[in-house]
Amino acid sequence: MTNAPRVSMALALPTIGLIFMMGWAYVDKQFEDTIKSLNAAQQMATTASEKASKVNDRLIAVETKQMQDAASSDKFQTATLTRLDRVQDSIVGLSNAVAALTATHQAMVTDQNREQPP
Repeated sequence: MTNAPRVSMALALPTIGLIFMMGWAYVDKQFEDTIKSLNAAQQMATTASEKASKVNDRLIAVETKQMQDAASSDKFQTATLTRLDRVQDSIVGLSNAVAALTATHQAMVTDQNREQPP
């Protein structure tokens, strides 16, 4: 049994080397998986940033359009109110003309009644 310690000593260094290589391979695999995960996260972040930029551009376009539409709506409302005021003025003028014509007609009827003897 004197050879057993020598065999143990002779196999100890290759065994330690094998364990070290297996540990190194495991750590290397974990490192590669971590790098893959980081690359995927970076790609997602880049995509999200690009989409956020596009959304921001679209939002600016929508807000600009909304402000233009509001200004256009205000102009339309102002023009419509102006037209309604003109129509109202025309109605008042027509009403006054009808009243004047009615008064003239009544005056003419009254004058005719006075001129005709009963």
